[in-house]
Amino acid sequence: MRGSDKGPEPAELRGWKAAQRAAGVEPVYDDFRHPEKGATMSALFAEQTGQCVYCGRGISLAPRHCHIEHFRPRSGYPRLQLDHANLFLSCGPEGERGPRQTCGNRKDDWFDEDCHIPPAPDSCAERFRFRSSGAIVGDGTPEADRMMEVLNLNHPELSAERRDLIDDLERELAHGTSPARLRYGYLEENPDGARPGFANVALGYLRGQANAAGPPG
Repeated sequence: MRGSDKGPEPAELRGWKAAQRAAGVEPVYDDFRHPEKGATMSALFAEQTGQCVYCGRGISLAPRHCHIEHFRPRSGYPRLQLDHANLFLSCGPEGERGPRQTCGNRKDDWFDEDCHIPPAPDSCAERFRFRSSGAIVGDGTPEADRMMEVLNLNHPELSAERRDLIDDLERELAHGTSPARLRYGYLEENPDGARPGFANVALGYLRGQANAAGPPG
């Protein structure tokens, strides 16, 4: 999992909810429309630096390239359907061969209050790591295992994309590129505020390499 920092609630979302209530209407997600919805998606995109909250795949705001994800689903948590703290962007809903079988698409309406890991970047970085094969592995807890299963984070497509990225990192390291320079490249944002896709994978892998090397002798 990648996770996401959360900033303040977008003014457009807050204003739309206030206008609905002022008109005597309880705001619900199904009534949420553009331009307010688009502005909210832009705010979520900025928070996530242009990456899926779950797998870290690069996303864009083009139609059907990503969707607003309710971490706690609307079906079980209707009071949170417009709570900014519960809103994220997930890749999908469609890939090249139909609906994606990972992340928010795969999760659907699942949620287990007693067995989950919240999408906070620090906790995700601590509880998941990446192997050179492209596989994601958890910390051995039921919560990590369940999130990987529910989000299908070891889907062959994701594993192959992560493996290619790690292969590139290993080639750069073998050719003498410093880990610090590689980290900087994945922390840098483009003019749209996006980092490279799978930046979380690169940073996690480089962190693991540094930990394995230990302190200088």
